[in-house]
Amino acid sequence: MARVLTVLGTRPEIIKLSPVIPLLEERFDHILVHSGQHYSYEVDAIFFEELSLPSPRYTLGVGSAQHGEQTARILARLEPILLQERPDLVLVQGDTNTTMAGALCAAKLGFPVVHLEAGGRSFNRAMPEELNRIIVDHIAEILLAADEIAAANLRAEGLPDERIHVIGSTAIDAALRHRERAATSTILQQLELTPGSYLALTLHRAENTEPTTLPGIVRALNELAESYRIVFPVHPRTAAALERQGLQLSPHILAIRPLGYLDTLCLVQSAQALLTDSGGLQEEAAVLGTPILLVRNETEWRYLVDAGVAVLIGNSYEDILAGAATWLSPTGLSRLRNARSPIVSGAAERAVAIMEAAVNT
Repeated sequence: MARVLTVLGTRPEIIKLSPVIPLLEERFDHILVHSGQHYSYEVDAIFFEELSLPSPRYTLGVGSAQHGEQTARILARLEPILLQERPDLVLVQGDTNTTMAGALCAAKLGFPVVHLEAGGRSFNRAMPEELNRIIVDHIAEILLAADEIAAANLRAEGLPDERIHVIGSTAIDAALRHRERAATSTILQQLELTPGSYLALTLHRAENTEPTTLPGIVRALNELAESYRIVFPVHPRTAAALERQGLQLSPHILAIRPLGYLDTLCLVQSAQALLTDSGGLQEEAAVLGTPILLVRNETEWRYLVDAGVAVLIGNSYEDILAGAATWLSPTGLSRLRNARSPIVSGAAERAVAIMEAAVNT
């Protein structure tokens, strides 16, 4: 039986690989490696439990660190595992340090890399994630692109057609798979929330937590909180940045601990709208029919913006307030809700079928 080794390490990777891993377990000798890039219960272990995923066979325990040190730890700790297990394919997902280090380690040792979510581009090379995804795409043998826009990005960078496969997004498969279970969550009762009475907020990207940007975002959110109830599961990176920069959230913002996947889906589905800088959550909100306001200046998921189910409102004080005034109005919300959602399922099955074909040729 052909052997596939999957490397993951963060909450988004766990979620987006959750529909793929059970198929890999059925059809391959599958080895799951967890880098430990995310290592707290709230942003890691709870997702394995909720999504009924097998425990990793190997855990690297790299923890939090600067980019260079974290990458080096992954390379050093993954290399002996790859040499011992000698997989036919190494699967990585997305754009994290785990993704890049896992792909680089495998490629240097001659093991073919499969990149799930290939071709996504923000065209902002100041983002660490952008550099990671570009590097991985250029060393991977199999590029699994979510849409034609991503595939076109890969071709524009000179990558050959025979490596590129458009399969859709596994984040959509994950949300569809768990939507009914999420509806049984009691998170709204726990937080004493009424459906449609609040905005859901997530904020964690590196560029949005910098001292040049975060104060303006907080100021805008605090002003919005005078008119809207905002529920904010605070990512550990954002919590640390708020404390380090001495920034205070309005008492009208309900700041809570990070939530598990099912609670997050429930919170987003029942929100009036979602304000976010997350990648995966954009697609999950689109599946759930929740209007999406992106606190960013660009997005890798351009197809959602082009379809009209999401809108970029920027990340400056002025832009956030202007965008909120337009898109949280009854007319704006109606436009976002009534846009035709370009959601297509089945990406996980297509991904695994391509991997099977690759090892059988």
